[in-house]
Amino acid sequence: MRTWHSARRVLAAIVIVGLGVTIAAGRAGARQISAGVLSTMKDLDTWTTYHDDTRKTERGVGFVLGGNGGAMRLSFSAMLDGRFPNKPPASVRVQASGDPMANPNTIRQPVLTFFLNAKTEKPSVLDLTARATSDNPAPGAFVNDQIAAVTPAEFTKLAWAETIRVNIFMVDVQFRPDQLRALQKFADAIFLPKP
Repeated sequence: MRTWHSARRVLAAIVIVGLGVTIAAGRAGARQISAGVLSTMKDLDTWTTYHDDTRKTERGVGFVLGGNGGAMRLSFSAMLDGRFPNKPPASVRVQASGDPMANPNTIRQPVLTFFLNAKTEKPSVLDLTARATSDNPAPGAFVNDQIAAVTPAEFTKLAWAETIRVNIFMVDVQFRPDQLRALQKFADAIFLPKP
């Protein structure tokens, strides 16, 4: 009798610990989007990293964009073939993140929309909201990060725009002239020249 009750207690303890570890891992997994470069990135930071396991070189650029509603972080990165790449990427990754100093009580919607050349004769919109993945997709949840991919043609149009305004989490932010130049320099670095 004592053996059976002891075994049941041990089994119950194992199940409870296992559930706790699973829940904690699930929570940690959902928050991992911003881990790495974007969490410590400064405005106009660039990086180049060769990955031995995939034999690809990652190149990226990061921005801290300002606007009336506060600051937002935005980065672009591309995976290029080989240690010394010379061909454009298949896609460019766009990652948006709320500023760490932003008001935590602000409701954020998972929105990522670029407004290009707004005050010219040929304005255009690149809305990535539908294809973006956020760190917390639950309705009404607090969103901190989202990731989307754009085609080389979309990125070229974006990089060589005269003006860029971005709506990130329902906050409007704007690229400064020096940030636009840095974006164009990054486009050259990933072999996507001005059309």
